[in-house]
Amino acid sequence: MSPDALPGPLRTAGVTPRELDVFWLVGDRLHNREIAESLRLSERTVESHVSSLLRKLGGSNRLALVDAATRFRARRGPGSALPRALSSFVGRSQETDDLLRLVHVHRLLTLTGPAGVGKTRLALHVAHSVTTLPPAILVDLASVPPGDSVERAFADALGVSGDERRLPALIRQVLAGDRHWLVVDNCEHVSATAAALLADLLATTDHLRVLATSHGPLRVAGEVVYEIAPLALSEKPDDPAAVLGAACGRLFADRAAAVSPGFEVTADNARHVAMICRRLDGLPLAIELAAARVRFFSPAELLARLDDRFALLTDGAHGAPSRHRTLEEALRWSYDLLGDGERLLFERCSVFPGEFDYDTAAEVLVHPPLGSADLLRLFPRLLDRSLISRRRRGQATEYRLLDSVRQFAHGRLESRGAADASHERHARHHLRHGAALLTDLRGRDQAGALRWFERHWADLRTAMRWALQQPETTPAWQFLAGVGTGWQILGTRGELFDWIDRLLQRPLPAGDLGIQAAVTSALLLCYQDTGRALTFAEQAHERAEHGGEREQALALLALGWATMSGEQRAPAITHLERAASHFERLHDDWHHAIALFGLAHATSDTEFAQTLLSRAADLFARLHDHVDRASCLTQMAIRAIEGRTRLDEAGSWLTEAARLARLSGNDHERLHAEVSLADLDQHRGDHTSAEARFGGLFAEFRRIGDHRCMVRCLLGLGRAAAFGGDHGQARRHLAEGVELAVGVGDLRATLTGLYLLAESDHATGCFRRAANLLGAARRLDPEGRGNPVPDDQALRTALRDRLGPVGFASAFAAGHRIPLTTLLSR
Repeated sequence: MSPDALPGPLRTAGVTPRELDVFWLVGDRLHNREIAESLRLSERTVESHVSSLLRKLGGSNRLALVDAATRFRARRGPGSALPRALSSFVGRSQETDDLLRLVHVHRLLTLTGPAGVGKTRLALHVAHSVTTLPPAILVDLASVPPGDSVERAFADALGVSGDERRLPALIRQVLAGDRHWLVVDNCEHVSATAAALLADLLATTDHLRVLATSHGPLRVAGEVVYEIAPLALSEKPDDPAAVLGAACGRLFADRAAAVSPGFEVTADNARHVAMICRRLDGLPLAIELAAARVRFFSPAELLARLDDRFALLTDGAHGAPSRHRTLEEALRWSYDLLGDGERLLFERCSVFPGEFDYDTAAEVLVHPPLGSADLLRLFPRLLDRSLISRRRRGQATEYRLLDSVRQFAHGRLESRGAADASHERHARHHLRHGAALLTDLRGRDQAGALRWFERHWADLRTAMRWALQQPETTPAWQFLAGVGTGWQILGTRGELFDWIDRLLQRPLPAGDLGIQAAVTSALLLCYQDTGRALTFAEQAHERAEHGGEREQALALLALGWATMSGEQRAPAITHLERAASHFERLHDDWHHAIALFGLAHATSDTEFAQTLLSRAADLFARLHDHVDRASCLTQMAIRAIEGRTRLDEAGSWLTEAARLARLSGNDHERLHAEVSLADLDQHRGDHTSAEARFGGLFAEFRRIGDHRCMVRCLLGLGRAAAFGGDHGQARRHLAEGVELAVGVGDLRATLTGLYLLAESDHATGCFRRAANLLGAARRLDPEGRGNPVPDDQALRTALRDRLGPVGFASAFAAGHRIPLTTLLSR
């Protein structure tokens, strides 16, 4: 390990790389014997290293080293969130030193080599070792289908959400702000799209560094390629010490001892171990798969089986073997050891794109000829044979197939002709289960339902990919419309809008499902396009005239919500009042509360709105719906802030709303509470705190695709900048906010932004442009529906005094004619 990888004080003290290994294990409270076994040292050597560490670091006893290790780990920060392997890291000392030097010099470093050579493990080892770069962020491309776009995987890793078309720009924006270091893993099957995105990101950002892994170069300008060779082989196969001196021999011995405690490399088996490693080309994955079989076979028996299975690796007489074929043969060999039932179960596991639990496996994988008893009997065998990996998450165990193993298994499933049926079963299960959780989402087990969606989102994404490829849209709509109004609880995700857009290119289903689909589309589109939202709400209403009372109530709810979002408040109130009456008659308390919530949004009577919100909050509380109760409290606070009344209560409401959102795990609702806290800061005159909040929240709302709240942040930032006298910055924020508000169809926010722009122009002496902006606002809202600012008249009077009555009237009238884009760009 390079000395540069050592924390500063340890490097200054002269701690050696081997002492560092001992230091961290002491910090984990391991005894000398355990450390010796882990590092394959003698206890006396470990004791010597501990004494040296105490001398160099000035500690009086072993506890001092434990405390020091704890302090240094805490300083390393978020980078420790990278996955940490549970097994030891063997060999690669030279490669590690090289890479620690190269990552500081080059912006794109690609580790290349065959599948199974250990690129991922080495990349993560390097990422954990570096202390002088920002904490690394892992972008795992393993679950991206071959040849597909990789933007969504990058977005997920960075916490970015948005429309598929806007993801590249959003990713660029996130990475442009500060120093970032990405570990981009498993590029080989999406090399073209990964290379294109990385080329763009590196060209448009100044401080981004990337450590990538792939079977071959990405061929991006400025890329430095570092080829990872197989592990070193022993030159003296008969000497146990020499076999263990080679990295591949140590790896085999370590993994074999893990499954067969007491295994050692001896004079009797050293040659067999060395020959196994040689026949497997020193590939770590193949060696680990072979070592796992020591539980069942001796090294001599393993070697005999390798002679049968790996004909390409016998002596190299026919030319250098393909390392991909080597891994494939290793996997095929493991596969050949399975019985018929084990093979079928192994193949079916390949439909999961990532981690899965045993209960889900029982639902998806158990169908003729495999029964529940077969799963219980066969699944542990696949675990024992290292074809399925596992990890603990709290009290739950999650399983997954390594990427190469999953690809091999899926190829066998396709050869069997069973891939389509297996994918359909996986998709239908997840789509059906997701929709069935609606009652839990509404309060019966809200936290559990939210956790399920979070953990199974990769499965749902795969399932929706299958559904969108079907000739009928029914499966997709049964999921999306089945969750329906429940998306309000789950929060928006960029993929939702992508799915809706694709589905809406085809006719809506007939019957009740078509009504539910139109309702769902209308409610979701209110976040981004109120015009389209209203179109589908009207379709739902028209279709529901021939449906039952529940469908009519849902259609009225969607129609009320869409018209309210477009600032048509009078008709919105009528629709929502009718919807509330229907739901009350149907004893549907949850939807009744949602309708009351909408009515509170639509009414201009603040006191009446607070009464409605309080009723809705009480209903949600009785239903144990923490997310929507939080939303009601947030809206009560917003009304109080706008009316400049009950501000102390508003702060309490928002604090409770944020607590409920965190309790339920709903990040979107937590952000709603926090942006309202920023509004409250601003109304209290604390523009510094408000500006800091709005700045951070804008990035959060951009990631999840909530354009309306992005507008709120931009207007808040504009107010803060204007208050601080930076009217140029204020105008930039406000103009961007108005443009976005127009795109969303948010009239109230558009008018507020135009007024604030006019106020800023007045402050800087741009009186005619200020009058133009007020005229543009009147053009957009001739009847005063938006009513954003009570002191609009005061600004008009001030401008009339500056420009004179004729000059003001002329500039105001010109604002009716000048395109809004022109006014905003001036």
